[in-house]
Amino acid sequence: MIELNTERLRLIPLNAESLKLLIDNQNEMEIKLSLNKSEGVLSKELKHAMEFRLSKVMEDQQNFLWYTNWLIVLREENCIVGGIMLKGRPNENGEVIIGYYTSPEYQGNGYMTEAVSNIKSWLLNQPDVMYVIADTDKANIASHKVLEKTGAEIYKETEDLYFWRFF
Repeated sequence: MIELNTERLRLIPLNAESLKLLIDNQNEMEIKLSLNKSEGVLSKELKHAMEFRLSKVMEDQQNFLWYTNWLIVLREENCIVGGIMLKGRPNENGEVIIGYYTSPEYQGNGYMTEAVSNIKSWLLNQPDVMYVIADTDKANIASHKVLEKTGAEIYKETEDLYFWRFF
């Protein structure tokens, strides 16, 4: 099984079975993956996003890495601190879209900056990937800081969102 590593973190892509367990029974998934119990509980919005990710994984299980949630695990505590979702294989422009979340009790420690930087580097070294894209609510200053620190630039905006790109 592939896993990405940084000094403080492990990024673990979830196969269909583990992603379903994350949605339905996070504690059971943590036991299956030999992780310590996390305090974080997925919000209704995140569960909905995970269910959509699961539907995409089920359509193309061989390429699940491109459609799933990658757990962000803090090595020191061996527990989940957040996740990064890949939203599909590279499109015709070589773009891969990511989304991410950090459990509230772990925000402000630089974990997401470290994780985004790591997965961005991995993605940009994959065949057919030219850009990594993320979108953020204009009011989400913490997310803006993560993307700025990891080298993304705003290239488009709507009334509510900024679109960021790494290349």
